[in-house]
Amino acid sequence: MPVKTKERRLRGLFREIERGWGRVHKGSGHKRDGKPLVYGSGPANARVMVIGEAPGRDETRQGTPFVGRAGGFFVEILEDVFKMKRGDFYITNVVKVWPTIETKRLKTRPPHDDEVGFFLPCLGKEVKIVSPKAIIAAGKTAFKALFPSEDFTPYKWFRSEGGVPVMPVYHPAYILRKQKEIKKNLSVLKTALKKVRSMVLRDC
Repeated sequence: MPVKTKERRLRGLFREIERGWGRVHKGSGHKRDGKPLVYGSGPANARVMVIGEAPGRDETRQGTPFVGRAGGFFVEILEDVFKMKRGDFYITNVVKVWPTIETKRLKTRPPHDDEVGFFLPCLGKEVKIVSPKAIIAAGKTAFKALFPSEDFTPYKWFRSEGGVPVMPVYHPAYILRKQKEIKKNLSVLKTALKKVRSMVLRDC
């Protein structure tokens, strides 16, 4: 599919998501409460697609996925292992809105099942449009969105229904929380990402 066609279809998908989310939350004002939707970013013909769980505070503020502490940390690792820039990856999340506990400052929580359920068909369309050579599923939510009946098994190859190789890895926030084990966990993560890089480059 020509890249211009992919870009046009992605824009159409994002408009579809916006309209659907607006209908679901009619009267609640998902923009009024400071939580606009955060869509995928990156080239529509990217060879590698990264899928995370959901945007956080920084992502919501900037309107871009994987720009907070954990996301930025993960992107730096990707750039180092793949010898590519952030702009070479297509990066998105399963859920396109920041899931929060409604405290004064808002706190992040795991997405609810109904939130994942709403955005799941959209993710399937997003993957189909981009048609990457490989997908990196960062965390259990991302993995289960692609393989609902499989156990989350990091660093083991899976293949999506569309035939795209998928490498699940631990969510970067989890790796950062385990500071005593971070050296070992980073080594294992980089080894897995090198496998993705080798596979993608082999198929070029």
